Amino acid sequence: MKILTTLAAMIVSLLGASANAASWGVGSGPQGTVIYTSAAAIAKLASEKAGLDLRVQPYGGSSQYVPLVGTKEIDFALANILEVSSAVDGTLIFQGRKSPDIRVVAVIFPLTGSFFVRADSPIKSLKDLKGKRLPTGYSSQAIIRPLTDAVLANGMISTDDVKAGPVPNVIRAAEDFAQGKADAFFFGIGGAKVAEVAAGVGGVRLLPLDDDPRAVAAMRKIVPQSYITTLQPSDKYVGVVGPTKVMAYDFLLIAGAHVPDEIVHKLTATIAANKADLAAAAPFFFDFEVAKMAKKNGLSYHPGAVKFYQESGLWPPKD
Repeated sequence: MKILTTLAAMIVSLLGASANAASWGVGSGPQGTVIYTSAAAIAKLASEKAGLDLRVQPYGGSSQYVPLVGTKEIDFALANILEVSSAVDGTLIFQGRKSPDIRVVAVIFPLTGSFFVRADSPIKSLKDLKGKRLPTGYSSQAIIRPLTDAVLANGMISTDDVKAGPVPNVIRAAEDFAQGKADAFFFGIGGAKVAEVAAGVGGVRLLPLDDDPRAVAAMRKIVPQSYITTLQPSDKYVGVVGPTKVMAYDFLLIAGAHVPDEIVHKLTATIAANKADLAAAAPFFFDFEVAKMAKKNGLSYHPGAVKFYQESGLWPPKD
């Protein structure tokens, strides 16, 4: 009996070692985006602090890689709550293609976004974008369409009111703006590409949103999970020249149901314990809060993450 017990313990130990030694794919957006930079920071941390081999796999857009988490083609991914919810339910850009095996690992931080214009542009508000040249379409990053629509709706305009210029993703949109082909471009605030564009055009300025209830209702009609927050000027927020109201929505780390509980537990615990390291690699993590890693959002959490939250007094999640 003692031999069997010892053998069983050895098998469990070997299985754990095998799981740790495996490589785990992490889906992200293209280089230069908030998503890629955040994924790279998490992968670096996982390697250095937990001995986990996470390999970032960039795609043209989230509409390409989020469903792959549910089909076991990649293991983890970073995506906003709108795209995760629509992928799970098979709605919006994932119409008729449900991905029930996607699980939430953690709320990482709020994503914020709006349109940027040149620093010396006469465009001062979202309403001023009427009749201007804007990137549209986002063929390989389709989730950007409802996000840009929501921001424009806050300004009481729509894509019907602008001169459309089809692009595949936000990187191309930023490049078109830099080349003078567009009057504004939408991007996640704090993205490395924004700083690159700003350096090339003599500075950019972020257009503010309106927190008037009617404007917020118009925005949330398109993206129900969105809310308004105020950003203060900071070196990490290129283009924010004063207190600026922006649209925010939660940014999630997700995993496939197939990923072992022990791996997800270890990764979740490592992220929670190392905010300073993450923020040093990607400044967006200054907005990361352990207390908000588990939030009630209508999505299923991975059992490995739930175990950590239970151990930490963060479960059940709050609104």
